[in-house]
Amino acid sequence: MRVTSLRLPAAVVLGGALLLPLSCMPALAAPAPAPDGSWRETDVANGDFSAPALSATAEASQETVPKEWSGRDVMLFSGPLARRSDKRQAVSLNDSTGPGVLRQRLWRVNAGAKVRVSFHDSASTLSTCTPDRVADGQRYKVSTYKPVPYGVDGKPSADREVHHSQEYRTEGYTKPPNKTGDGSWTPEAEVFEFTAAEDNPLVAFESLEKPTGSGDEEKKCGPLIAAVTAQQQAAAVDHYIEQNDMPWHAYKGDDEISLETALESCKGVNACRFTADPDYSYQYYSKVRVVGYAAINCTRNQKTDKRTLSYTEEGFDSITQELRHLKNAAQVDQNLANSGADDKGAGSPNLQEAFPEMFKQAAAGFQRLQGNTRLVNTTDPLTTTRTVDKTVDQAVQPSEASWYEVQASRERVEGTFRGSGNVRIDAMLDYPSNRVPDRFYQRTGPMTQDEQRHCLTERPLRVTPDNGGVDPGSDPRSTAPRTPGHAAAPGPAAGHAQAPGFAPGPVHATGAAGLPTPAGTTQHSAHTGPAPAFHAAPAAGFRAEVSVPSGPRSPAPGGLKTVRLQPLTQVPATPAVQPAPRGAVS
Repeated sequence: MRVTSLRLPAAVVLGGALLLPLSCMPALAAPAPAPDGSWRETDVANGDFSAPALSATAEASQETVPKEWSGRDVMLFSGPLARRSDKRQAVSLNDSTGPGVLRQRLWRVNAGAKVRVSFHDSASTLSTCTPDRVADGQRYKVSTYKPVPYGVDGKPSADREVHHSQEYRTEGYTKPPNKTGDGSWTPEAEVFEFTAAEDNPLVAFESLEKPTGSGDEEKKCGPLIAAVTAQQQAAAVDHYIEQNDMPWHAYKGDDEISLETALESCKGVNACRFTADPDYSYQYYSKVRVVGYAAINCTRNQKTDKRTLSYTEEGFDSITQELRHLKNAAQVDQNLANSGADDKGAGSPNLQEAFPEMFKQAAAGFQRLQGNTRLVNTTDPLTTTRTVDKTVDQAVQPSEASWYEVQASRERVEGTFRGSGNVRIDAMLDYPSNRVPDRFYQRTGPMTQDEQRHCLTERPLRVTPDNGGVDPGSDPRSTAPRTPGHAAAPGPAAGHAQAPGFAPGPVHATGAAGLPTPAGTTQHSAHTGPAPAFHAAPAAGFRAEVSVPSGPRSPAPGGLKTVRLQPLTQVPATPAVQPAPRGAVS
């Protein structure tokens, strides 16, 4: 299932980024081809059991597991002994120790794929098999398994559990005693179908023929299989695998091993060759993210927002992610006071730094995937990181905002490193793409409600005595606890309302030389000009401002009224009545 290439719209590419207005946003979805329902061939290594090769002219057998297969207690039959019409070799699922198992993984088959395994079978042709052992056919089963959970040491933490299993019985035939039989091969192949529960599913053939006697020759009489092939309906590409949670698998033959063990086979120069899987490698766009700040125009005029933007795209790979996971699981960095200095050189952030030789092989495999089989110089190499610096100039209209977004293009590459000792590592790489431009959105739009409200607020200003203060009704000090001041004089009899903390009694005007006028007397001197202001501080916590009207309609001193009673946090100790400074105006 080939990945569909991206179709790029007609647009201007600036500085390696695709600059698009909102009105022309193309539908450049990442290629997510669904299975088309067709069956296609899947590799079965040495499915005809031709290796190792036995005699092509003599009836021969060898108690060995065929190459590219794993298992135990099986025998390889030569063509003349197997008695197949195509003269090919076959495998007996029994040997001198009794029933055995033959197994192989189906590589490049991902979880969710539908798999069809085809094979031919026959009852044994060994001359030592008695006629009654093959007359009714012989039984065996084919199974596939579920994924196994692994611990931090890379070893299975539970026994393997069967996912799907099916029993079979070969055709029976009439066999002469003590002579090689002709077998019961049929032209129609047997079929085992299942849906893969894991990547690279393990398929096992297991004999169900137990010996009836104790002799070794009796134990060898078991079913034969030959010509194993496989097909699959490929699973859909999973685009929901997060960059920081990509899968990996490590094997030695068909058995899982820890990643650290497998990496020992890939540290040398050209030690592991990387092959990218075209079915599960593709380009895509990451999530849109804002770059830099948002410029808000609260003015009445158009403003120009000129700035330099910079963003970096990092690389990810499942190998170094797993190594960091193992390091953290070992509690190397669980101390909250750890400075992280011990991380240097261990758990490197990307494959290029941690395993440069493996990265070179990954880059070569990526080029072969693009058709560059000769690995000539190219303008789109595999890149672990990319930094883009861009200077932009945007006009921002009144009551609007300006900001920039980027949607980076990425390369998701899935493939296999193959090393010596039949070691392989399935890895996933996620790097910035050099073949598809980034989407760089230059955005303007109306302000949000919060931004509008903020644009209507006054300029932030500290309240000081020379700027008029604030409205007394909104002064937060009016409800705040007051600072304790001087004790007030005893008040009048109960029932007379008065301001808290204010001394009782009337406030009198002062006479000459600043002395108070005795009660019941009248000032005879006429006063002209502005009315003098008096500040009285009869009690702590308050200030009383009193004005003396002047002119022909001036009331008697007993008619003076208190104009304002202002609370204060603290009032210094002063005489009971103080004259206002000269020139004060009420």
